[in-house]
Order: sequence, then C-alpha cells, then structure tokens
Amino acid sequence: MDYVSTRGSAQPASFRNVVLSGIASDGGLYVPESLPRFDSESIASWSWLPFDELAFRVISPFVGDGVESFVLRRMLKDCYQGFHHRAVAPLQQIGPNEWVLQLHHGPTQASKDFAAQLQSRLVAHFLASPGQAIVIGATNGDTGLAAIEAFKDVDNVKVVALYPRDGVPADRLAGLLASSSDHVQLIEIDGSFDDCQTLVSKVLRAWPLEGVLPISFNSTNWVGVLAQIVFFFHSALQLGGGARPVGFSIPGASFAEIYACFIAQKMGLAINQVIVSTNTNDSLHRFINQNNYSTREVSHSLSPSMDFSLFSNLERFIWELYDHDGCTVQHLMAIFEDSGKLSIGNKQWLQARMLFDSYAVADEQVREELLTLFKEAGTAVDPQTATGALAARLHRRSIASPMVTLAQLAPSKSSQLLAELNMWSGEVPESPTLSVDHVVLSKGDVEGLSRFLRGI
Repeated sequence: MDYVSTRGSAQPASFRNVVLSGIASDGGLYVPESLPRFDSESIASWSWLPFDELAFRVISPFVGDGVESFVLRRMLKDCYQGFHHRAVAPLQQIGPNEWVLQLHHGPTQASKDFAAQLQSRLVAHFLASPGQAIVIGATNGDTGLAAIEAFKDVDNVKVVALYPRDGVPADRLAGLLASSSDHVQLIEIDGSFDDCQTLVSKVLRAWPLEGVLPISFNSTNWVGVLAQIVFFFHSALQLGGGARPVGFSIPGASFAEIYACFIAQKMGLAINQVIVSTNTNDSLHRFINQNNYSTREVSHSLSPSMDFSLFSNLERFIWELYDHDGCTVQHLMAIFEDSGKLSIGNKQWLQARMLFDSYAVADEQVREELLTLFKEAGTAVDPQTATGALAARLHRRSIASPMVTLAQLAPSKSSQLLAELNMWSGEVPESPTLSVDHVVLSKGDVEGLSRFLRGI
C-alpha cells in the first residue's frame, strides 16, 4: 500500500518510509492512498479471535508487503505481552448498555502504550541494518513515557521529548525526569503543550541532522492512528459480533482516536454515533459545533492530558472532508499556521456535524460524574474517562445500541483526586521533589532545538 501526503505535493511513500518519518516532505501528514473495506460477514467471523490476531486482521492491509505476515503476527503478539490483563483491553459495564473500554493495562497505564509498543517494533524491524534515528515528540506526560518505555531496548535510536514547564502532572514529570539518560533526552519548554507541538513540527520540517532519521512519536506518525483502529473493532465484536451498531464517546486527549474511529467506520464497522468530549479547553467542541477552530490560552483542568488546543490529526480528517484535495488542505493549513484560526467550507462542516457530536464538560460536572459512577456502578475512573462517560450519557442517540467510552488512563494516575473524593483506598504517592538537571528552551526557539539535536 502506498501513502500520500495530506498536502498533495510529496511523493507517495511506502509503509516503511512512513514508519521511519516525522511528517511528509511538504509538511503534511501521511495517509493511506486508499482504505481496505470489509463486509459484515468478514468482520463477524473475527468475533472469536484473541486481541493480537484481531489486530493483525485490521492492521495487515495497511502494511501490505512491507512486513512479512508471520513477522507482523509475531510483532503484534509481542506488543501485548507486557499488558496486565488477559483481555488486553477489557470492557466494563457502567450502566444500561453503557460500557467503558479499559485501554490502560499497558506498561505505563495509558492508551498510548498501544501505538508506542507497535511503533518501536516496526522501527527496530526496519532499522535492522545499521542506521541511526531520533524519535522525537511533544508530551504532557503519558505519550512521552509510553515512547520512552517502548524504545528503551531499541538500538541506534534516541528519544527526545519536549514537555511544557507548566501542565505536566507531578508524577508523570517525575517519571520523565527519572528516565533521562544518554538514550533519552528531555527538553523543558517555557510555554504550553501547544508550543511544544509547534516546535517539534517546525524542526521536523527543517531537520538539522544529515544521516539521522527523524521519527515522530506523536500521532502525526501514521502508526499512532493505525494501532488505535483496532480498539473499535474489538469493542464492536465483543458487544454484538460486529453486526450490531455501536456508539463511541471519545475524550479529546488527541484527535488520533477520533480519526481512528472514523477510519474504522469507513472500513465497514457498524458505528452509529461518535461523541467527542472535551474539558473547558474546547477547541474541538467549537470546531464541530460552530466551525470555529482556533488555538488560544489553555486553562488547567482536572484532566490535564486534555489541556491543549492544537490537534495535528485534524488535518487528516479535513483531507477526508475535502475528498483528498491536497491543494485545498495546504491552503487551509497555511492560513491556520499564520493566524491560529481555521474554518472549513459549509458543505464540509455539515458533513463533520453528521459524523460527530460533541460536548464540553466543566470540572464541576466531572466531579459529580466521578462520584455518580462510584456510587451507582461501583467503579472508580479517572477524570478524563468521566468526561467521556458524562458526554455519552447526555448525548447518546439510542439507548438500544451499546455506548462505549474510551478509558485512556488508569484511575491510579488520578489517585490524589479520587482520595479527596473518598473514592480511593490504594496508596497515594507523595509529590516528588524534582531536582534533575534538564535542558530548557523558550517557545518558538527552533534554532535552539536544532543546536541541541546536533549536539546529542
């Protein structure tokens, strides 16, 4: 299968080149030239498959002959060996036809483990011959930790993670700083997570190191989307054999999961509703409801992994809305990069409104939902999951269809808050003392980042 750029002017790329990339040469994101499609009978026949074999059936058409089938099967089986639940991603019922898909049983207790574990194995496979690469990205905690864990044993690869000075939870920041080594380089940015993403994007477009491959560990790399398409097939097969329509509520911690759900639907999966849930940082909600997407000052919330306003994968979705018109996408993204604002054509926006519902949840509502789920369903969830569960309950179109909320983080990552609400009986970690030396750069300092990369 060939991959093309959302901005239309880069040469088509093989799956190998897409894996070993940051962004396309024209600044766009790689997308498959065409999508595989499965009929309902084929999907239904996968109901009995274990998670790794289901992942193979979903992912292999995107890989094509880029990896031999037996090698890809072995990779996927190995990916999930470090997950701490036999089902890999178990479903938990929280109400009448309401479910939570637990995606937090991986090595770092976050859904980002799925993509990171697959990406590290694909990179190691394609770099089997002598070669050097830098895996680089922005993180507000979980994505960076997942990448560091996944790439810890991959030779000839260094991980560079940019994180914002303010906005990374203390336990995740302690984990990042504790991982600093010759293999892992951390850079603190005097700005927001959006500033980190922007800086990474700019340095990938003007990569300063000849002979060293830049690979993004964010979901700008196609693997970050690909690994998550499996979530939706797995849920639908568990709840109705793939034939019964299923709805999904997706907390907007990135657009990768939302886009992956859209792709799964186009591949033939029976999905009858997609709800995008945000916190007070509601740029996605405003885009879906008002056709008004813009970056703006980010406020801190109970769900810090959702405290940003820049969603790179939205570009892939806009490419779909404009029927793969790369020239139009390039024009729109140039406007956005210049002004920080974006509106799409009315026809395209109405199509997006038909595909997605959305809801912005305030912190007060999140607290109430956390308590409600604990009292009425006997389960503790993290605030991000509570955001999705509340949006699902308020905005589901059909009570006859299962509604699944993606639980992307383990409740233990919010143990301090849950303990304050008398919902946590486990150990609450003390706030760590952070005294590790690390590099600090100003937001927008592309030259400073380039100098740092040349020196590692």
